[in-house]
Amino acid sequence: MATYQLIVLVMIAVGVQFGLLSAALLLEFSARKKRPLDVAVPVESDAEEETAGSAATLARRPATVSRIADALKPDPELEPVEAESPAESAPTPIELTPEAIAETEPIEPSVPEISPEIIGEIAPETPAEPIPEVAVEPTAPPVAAAPPPVASEPVRIGIGLRKTREGFLGRIRAAITGSAKIDEIYEGLEEALIAADVGVDASMKIVAAVRAALKNDSRPDAIRGALKGEIERILTASARPMAEPPAGEPLVILLAGVNGAGKTTTIAKLAAMFKEQRGSVTVAAADTFRAAAIEQLEVWCNRVGADIIKQKQGSDPAAVAFDAVKSARARKASTVLIDTAGRLQTKINLMEELKKIGRVVGRELPGAPHEAWLVLDATTGQNALSQARQFGEAVALTGVVLAKLDSSAKGGVIIAIAEQLKLPVRYVGLGEKVEDLRPFDPKEFVEALFEGEESGGGASGSYAA
Repeated sequence: MATYQLIVLVMIAVGVQFGLLSAALLLEFSARKKRPLDVAVPVESDAEEETAGSAATLARRPATVSRIADALKPDPELEPVEAESPAESAPTPIELTPEAIAETEPIEPSVPEISPEIIGEIAPETPAEPIPEVAVEPTAPPVAAAPPPVASEPVRIGIGLRKTREGFLGRIRAAITGSAKIDEIYEGLEEALIAADVGVDASMKIVAAVRAALKNDSRPDAIRGALKGEIERILTASARPMAEPPAGEPLVILLAGVNGAGKTTTIAKLAAMFKEQRGSVTVAAADTFRAAAIEQLEVWCNRVGADIIKQKQGSDPAAVAFDAVKSARARKASTVLIDTAGRLQTKINLMEELKKIGRVVGRELPGAPHEAWLVLDATTGQNALSQARQFGEAVALTGVVLAKLDSSAKGGVIIAIAEQLKLPVRYVGLGEKVEDLRPFDPKEFVEALFEGEESGGGASGSYAA
């Protein structure tokens, strides 16, 4: 406590001292303001006189005071400058000579002055003339230059069977004209059919039927005509119309196939076709196994204007298919296309999942799926038969869609599918565009397959070149 009191006393003492000092300074400043202003004039004297600046020193030196008075007197030499008349008192104009201007220091302006050169550089940035050059006139030519899709259809369809026809007809021609012996002719005919991927069993049956119909007739035209008739008979025998759903219900089509067969693009083409023929289409993105499969299908649906029902990757495919059928019934959609995961025909668990989709869809809509199609790659040839058999054990297939027929010389697999599996070929893919998926017609196919071999020309059906 004593220490605290001591500190307080010291602070009070210091404060009093500062207060007294401040008062003294204020008094000194006020006294100085009341004093007369002393004029300091340089004095020509010794060092002691130069250092003395007080009033007492000046008082002791009258000579200095007298010199100050003399200095304050007007100079007689300056008296004539005073003008007696107003005209003379007017200030004389100052003439600025080049020498005076050069000696004068220029005053820097506070704001930079814009020179004409800078203005000339800025002006071209906002010209008034280039506006007419930006006229939007080229909008009409691109619209007019877009060709209608129908114009390219005949050419693309012709390309579809060109590779198959060239190889097939070449071998047939060599077989029926290269030898005069009946046995050698039919042996060569059988080899030609096998090379076209018609299959061994189907080729032997076709040759046997042709030989039985012709007996010992070895004329090339007769053999060619009998061969055409037998192939058309096989394809027509397997054809059957599509199933029709009950009134007011959507047609549900399940599509299966291995990865890379062209299933996704085929679904997009079917969606565009059924939308034009039947009405609104709903697509079930039930391929939840493959990465980016849902996104790819969604892009296609947006292009063709079809509705898509989807869930996140890894979801239950059967649940997606169930939701799609239920949504289509609520919206009164005409068609439901169910995309399934691409799988190998040897994977038992994946094939069981395909069966589950069929059962779940049937609970929501009795009788669904009304159609179950297998998408096959035409370039795989006889491997397509193995796929069709395995998928047929999991799902009751009602048809085949043969994709990539334009890229294959193995179009004869269509005959093998129809003869061995008794499945109709519903559609064939002849290109990458949406309109390149065509309904399969047995008569057109046969006519296009033998195009150019008959004298007098042949039919130029949908499959002709």
